[in-house]
Amino acid sequence: MKKHALSIFQRIAVAEGKIHGQPPEDVEFHEVGALDSIADIVCACVGIETLGVEKIFVSSLFDGHGVIECAHGTFPLPAPATLEILKGIPLGQIDEPHELITPTGAAIAAEFGESFGTMPALKAEKIGYGVGSRDLTSRPNVLRAVLGELVP
Repeated sequence: MKKHALSIFQRIAVAEGKIHGQPPEDVEFHEVGALDSIADIVCACVGIETLGVEKIFVSSLFDGHGVIECAHGTFPLPAPATLEILKGIPLGQIDEPHELITPTGAAIAAEFGESFGTMPALKAEKIGYGVGSRDLTSRPNVLRAVLGELVP
């Protein structure tokens, strides 16, 4: 668990450092240093380890459009750190004027994702939902996790 959590923070530090032209060890965490980001990273790692998850398949990733206000100013979506973290991973945008993928979420997906796209055939055993507080116009603001056995 500790290894993955450190790796996730490292991914974020490397991305932020690249954007700001400084080494990762000099990055000052702002938004990602918030308690909810720390809790997201630690709880994701603990949950994955506790459940004994062997592989994680991540659905196709889509962010909203527009801009985001952060500690360093106004930036287009996807946020610069999110885009940097997701380099090499398929990413699209949808007609939703909000950030849908944070740097923290991007780093967790990049750390654990075996593949990105449609869900493989599996027998669902457990299903969990996390519901966000923002009302979106085009889709539910829900993160779903499905624990199951792959079907050969």
